[in-house]
Amino acid sequence: MLELIVAVFLAFLAICVGILFISDCDIWTYLHIKFGKDIATRFEGKVVWVTGASSGIGEGIAKELVKVKNVKIILSARRNEELERVKRECLALNNSTKQDAILVLPFDMVDYDSHAKALEKVVKTFGKLDILISNAAAMGQFALWEEAPISTDKALFDLNVFSLVNLNRIVLNYFKNERGRQGHLAVVSSLAGKMGFPYLTPYTPTKFALHGYFDSLRHELRKMERIHVTLLCPGPVETNIYNDTLTGTGARFKLTMMSTLTRNAMTTARCGEICLASIANKLEESWMGPLPNLPFMYLAAYQPFLFSKLTAYTMKFMLLDEK
Repeated sequence: MLELIVAVFLAFLAICVGILFISDCDIWTYLHIKFGKDIATRFEGKVVWVTGASSGIGEGIAKELVKVKNVKIILSARRNEELERVKRECLALNNSTKQDAILVLPFDMVDYDSHAKALEKVVKTFGKLDILISNAAAMGQFALWEEAPISTDKALFDLNVFSLVNLNRIVLNYFKNERGRQGHLAVVSSLAGKMGFPYLTPYTPTKFALHGYFDSLRHELRKMERIHVTLLCPGPVETNIYNDTLTGTGARFKLTMMSTLTRNAMTTARCGEICLASIANKLEESWMGPLPNLPFMYLAAYQPFLFSKLTAYTMKFMLLDEK
């Protein structure tokens, strides 16, 4: 009997390892993409608000979302002209989508006073809101830990954390007041929110903070089964977030890090697809990214000692020599 149990366990482990090395997302997400609810069914007729939609992951999510029948989309970011471009490109992807099915709603995420007004505009336009996908973020600065100015940390936390928390609190109150209606808060974090990354200390802690906020919220909502929280954790993605980073004292190693981060990066279209599939299946957390990111993630989660030793070895070839 024991031999049978061991054999079944080893077979299961082999299948999991196999999936891990052929997939670009974690095992649980992969299984839901293959056998769970499809995006078209879950999002049909929904009103979905995407922040940070003017480029990168937010743009990728919007372009996957527009393929769904009768979906209503709100695109938000600071740059109105870029939002209009994304809208035009979305409409070109699905001829059946009408102009008024996509609302361009520009505002600055760090202007907290604009959040409630923006939600009012969404509800006034479409009559409701079903899903908020919070994606607005900046990477900040490539720098040594001790050289990053505290002003960068404050600015990054303001945009990457506190602005998202404030908007989601406002939307959560709306969901709670809409009795009997389902609501979903999806937050784009990062694999950097699950493990530390060198030279990105102003950025990485902001992503860790999102997990603290929204994991806590999910526990508070356990009895309120109609409101869901999903944390989305992409690895390297083909976006301009790396180009938009400040360099400062980190200029001398920015190229080294750029090469590491963008090698075999996931496309924004594929990232958007996995994000929407994770939301469609109401997953609590989803990891996505090319090899070797996901094996490293599993090591970090389940074998932290081995992960620490392995990363210590790899970093010798990746980090710059200290002067």
